[in-house]
Amino acid sequence: MPTARIASGSTAPGQGWQAYTASGILIDVDTTSARFTGNPVYVTSVGGAGGQWNLVGPSAVYNITPTRFRVYVQWRDGSPLTPATAQQYGWFIQWIGYDNP
Repeated sequence: MPTARIASGSTAPGQGWQAYTASGILIDVDTTSARFTGNPVYVTSVGGAGGQWNLVGPSAVYNITPTRFRVYVQWRDGSPLTPATAQQYGWFIQWIGYDNP
């Protein structure tokens, strides 16, 4: 009988962010170390040295699989946002996953 699993982790500060539009960036989060077998429920937040309070999107996850998910973020006012900004502020994704296959 499968057992429920809870795991957590974070991405490296400032690394892995990619542009997806002029006003937003994305990051693919690797959760392989959690050893989930089903599609888990993920809870996320953005950490860093500043600015993350003014983002929209960090708690919405996309493309969920047992080994990864994606997060898109942009500034609340829609102004341009680039991966360089995420690197400057050292932004990272913190996550908790719950899998009950």
